Amino acid sequence: MLQKRNIALLTIGILEHNKQGISNIYFRRCFFVCFVFLLFYLKGFAQAELKQPNLRFYLSEDKSSYAGMVMVNQVWTRYIWNNPDNEGNQQPGELDFALRRSRVILYTFLMDKVFVYTQVGHDGLNYRSGNPALSLYNAQTEYILAKNKLHLGFGLSTWNGLSRYNNAKLLDFLCVDNPGFVYPVGGSFDRFGRQLGVYMKGTLDRLHYRVSAAKPFETGFDQNTESTTVERKNNNLAFKGYFNWQFFDAEGQLFPYMTMNNLGQAKLLHIGAGFYYHPDAMWESIAGSSQPKDIFLYSADVFLDMPLGNKGAITSYLGYYNYDFGENYIKSSGSVNVGRLGASQTLPQGAGNAQWETGTGTIVRGEIGYLLPKKIIRSGLQPFAAFTWKDFEALDEAGLQYDAGINVLISDHNIKWTLQYSNRPVYNHVNNLNKIAEYKGQVVFQTQIYF
Repeated sequence: MLQKRNIALLTIGILEHNKQGISNIYFRRCFFVCFVFLLFYLKGFAQAELKQPNLRFYLSEDKSSYAGMVMVNQVWTRYIWNNPDNEGNQQPGELDFALRRSRVILYTFLMDKVFVYTQVGHDGLNYRSGNPALSLYNAQTEYILAKNKLHLGFGLSTWNGLSRYNNAKLLDFLCVDNPGFVYPVGGSFDRFGRQLGVYMKGTLDRLHYRVSAAKPFETGFDQNTESTTVERKNNNLAFKGYFNWQFFDAEGQLFPYMTMNNLGQAKLLHIGAGFYYHPDAMWESIAGSSQPKDIFLYSADVFLDMPLGNKGAITSYLGYYNYDFGENYIKSSGSVNVGRLGASQTLPQGAGNAQWETGTGTIVRGEIGYLLPKKIIRSGLQPFAAFTWKDFEALDEAGLQYDAGINVLISDHNIKWTLQYSNRPVYNHVNNLNKIAEYKGQVVFQTQIYF
């Protein structure tokens, strides 16, 4: 009881000092101390053998037909150093809690011929959100025309083009979350990275392919009265594809997602390339006049996840993205943002933790993680680091930002804690140029449970 009371007093002390305006360094140290205390008390729990429940039910004696369910909750505890206002006045930081994702997945596989997949849930709930609404993420039916080689599917799906990250499994991230730029039309022409359409996928020798034709959700303007490039209302199809060569082990392809952190459970070295093409999807503003403009995006990436001789593992990703939405197009966003400034007070990139996320230009993303040998707790510790370099046409200075943290794998990804610090550039006008004025950051502690 005394030990628990000491931890509680330490946590209260951190919050009280924060109210008095503690330094960023002191707060990060206190946050880390709390994390170490939690890790210490977790050790005894994690030493026990953990048996994962199997939420799959066989519908036939030969097990060729089955139904299953997946449930996941990702909860954030974080501290945000908020963006200043448009006059450079610093804004107070904020401690908050957020439900990053809560999902239920239902799937049925019948006679090696048909696969049905549905996902519902809610994302991004915080104390400033309204009543949470149930969202439909996936609703797709797939026909297996030639096992592993040709599957044909229809519906609302995330069989996307562009990159591995654009098809990533939300349960298997190396970092705490996906970078927002990997969903470049998120919130406009798609919903949560999904679109309605038809797709084909399969594996031929070592080449995995996925191609899709989709009807993007309608958004934008009938005419452009702005002086900037904006989305255009249209009913055109979008075409997308991703192709990757699998040098060693192959990944499963029944579900639409690719792992970003396989914990050395297979030898994975995959090199891929992809695209997204949506004709006449933008109003491009040039010299005061607007004309329809295609969206054309492409990328190339490499993913490595290898077991090591000491029962550890190395995980890494490197991706190059080239986006063309039209001249000087740029869009900002902030993950589960709690910024409070009014529209007349905010920087162009937004309040809270908003940043310039995507736009016409190039992006390079790199990640690396090392799964330590399983000595401290049964499933292991995995420190990681990542960087993102963005060079957008609308900005006068490229931005380099980083993430660093550690995964505590209590039972692989099924029971996982992640502690991560991230920074972001804050842009403002300096000598009539849109350049970086300073950097801000946030600390996130995520608890993930899924079965």
